Amino acid sequence: MSKPKVIHIDKIDLENDFIQLTDKNKNPFPVEVFPKIIQEIIYEANYKYQFALDYLGAGILTATSSAIGNSLKVEVKKGWNEKANLFTVIVGRPGDSKSHALSFCFKPIHIKENLLFAEYSKLLKDYEDELKSDSKTTLRKPFLKKYLINDYTPEALILHHSNNKKGLYIYVDELNGWIKNFNRYNSSGEAETYLSLWSGTTISTDRASGKSLRIKDPFIGVIGSTQISVLKSFAKDGRSSNGFMDRLLFVYPEIQKTLKWNINKVDDRILENYFSIISNLIETSIDQVEPLLIPIEENAKKHLFDWQNNRPENYLFEYERSIEIKLQQYVIRFALILQSIHYAANKNTLDKIELFAVQGGIKLFQYFYNNAIKVRQEIIKKAYVETLTELQKTILEELDDDFTTAEGLKIACKKVNDKPRISKRQFYTYLKDSKLFKKVSHGKYQKINL
Repeated sequence: MSKPKVIHIDKIDLENDFIQLTDKNKNPFPVEVFPKIIQEIIYEANYKYQFALDYLGAGILTATSSAIGNSLKVEVKKGWNEKANLFTVIVGRPGDSKSHALSFCFKPIHIKENLLFAEYSKLLKDYEDELKSDSKTTLRKPFLKKYLINDYTPEALILHHSNNKKGLYIYVDELNGWIKNFNRYNSSGEAETYLSLWSGTTISTDRASGKSLRIKDPFIGVIGSTQISVLKSFAKDGRSSNGFMDRLLFVYPEIQKTLKWNINKVDDRILENYFSIISNLIETSIDQVEPLLIPIEENAKKHLFDWQNNRPENYLFEYERSIEIKLQQYVIRFALILQSIHYAANKNTLDKIELFAVQGGIKLFQYFYNNAIKVRQEIIKKAYVETLTELQKTILEELDDDFTTAEGLKIACKKVNDKPRISKRQFYTYLKDSKLFKKVSHGKYQKINL
């Protein structure tokens, strides 16, 4: 009798299969693009802390980008190199633990910054003690090396980047405030500056002291959160048409559960694994002067180019085309990040971008593309509602989602100070607005969800 066949069942594979079979989410974050050890931390934090899988996946993707910084680039072809900086926007309702999820994902970066600050404080004390005893000391004043920055002037951003050539991430709890501060220090258009920073164009500034600073090859990323209700502010002042919106990676869970308090903690072993992976990526290139150029292996490049060449050429809306073009470029950045984190987790090669990384990048493209379209459509709808009069808005709010003509007339034409708010004729005209109402059958209407 032959021995029974032993089948090993992977817990993470089971988790992925379970979610695919039971989750009604039409646009789930593709957790499977990460190595198993990272998938484990994502599912653990989702289960124990109830953070959305989208927030965790995008947060770890961006934290990995920060750890890599300017140390690695993809050599797509001669003269075309792509770095890994991302502009990530976490979207949700108040109380969805957007900030807590980000803090969890960026914990290894925060730990590194704490160590750097402790080192800086010691060197500063030594410098100040030396200065007291010898005013002509040759000891140079130390500078603080940072990976993350939140409140800054454009000059301070460049100064901190010059102190850390590897790059910086603008890490802002509420990105709406970041947007509102555009043009606070100059009137030349800060959004345009970020377009250049996204592309890695040389930046410089002339300081009041007379000293000029210049970063030849900048690496600036953005990560932060925002509420659904203020998404329209991202599109103001021309940002929906100048390419700024197209560079933003919106992380917008389709299904978001209300968080319930609990006393659960993430397993220390799993947490240490994650910290170790991100820390290793930081330390690997700590003394690296020039970026390491990583080519794409031939079959992976063919897959990437075939995919791009077969993307749609005609679009119903111009914004779909502009979103598509920028996200295609992001596929290369995603591939670099995925190759790097698989390298740190599984000791995969880091001398080429492999097929799995490109395929994972394409999956991320689809996720972020769907979210970008969703955000644009919501902004367009909200913009239309804002063109209504206050009375039109009030009536729209008071109407049920489904109503009859008689019910609508009763609400719209109710008397205020003994006079109907609007006439029957005005209400019938209002009902014809196809952006607001859908006629279901004779005498029955439905509000369109705006």
